Amino acid sequence: MSERSCLVGLLAAGLWLSACQETPLAPTDPPAGREAVQIFTAPDPTHAVPSSGVTFEADGEVREYAFLVSFDLILRAAPDIDIGVTVSSASLSLQEQFSVVPDGPGGGVDRERYVYESRSEDDRIEPGGQTSRAFEVWYTLPRGGREALILVTLEFVDDIGIEFTRTHQVWVQP
Repeated sequence: MSERSCLVGLLAAGLWLSACQETPLAPTDPPAGREAVQIFTAPDPTHAVPSSGVTFEADGEVREYAFLVSFDLILRAAPDIDIGVTVSSASLSLQEQFSVVPDGPGGGVDRERYVYESRSEDDRIEPGGQTSRAFEVWYTLPRGGREALILVTLEFVDDIGIEFTRTHQVWVQP
């Protein structure tokens, strides 16, 4: 009987030790996500010019936007990513900023007013490649200045089907 209990004890110890060993995990590739695309603004810094001809309605009257800013976002595939990426959508928001208080009258509006157009020749970024997306933003700010922060949100999908979002800041200098 002692041989039998010794054998059972050895089997139990062997099973216990094998359960304690770490099982190596299969290597996983990190998702392309945030690092798959590098985004640059051109020109940098960005400056607005007086606008003309594009209007909006506020307080029952038609007004012209005070400023126009034009810029391109250069979308470049990260050098270590070997799959393609497609821009699936783009949106934009604008916030008034100021490092110096603007002189003169305010913008005559209670909040930021803006409209934009976006265009791209190609929404596809091949591995090692790049594309660009042009933006024109007409805006009027409550304090009457031209200094603003534009947040451009781009949604992407890679060739594997992974969707990801990037937000890029564009500073409009005073």
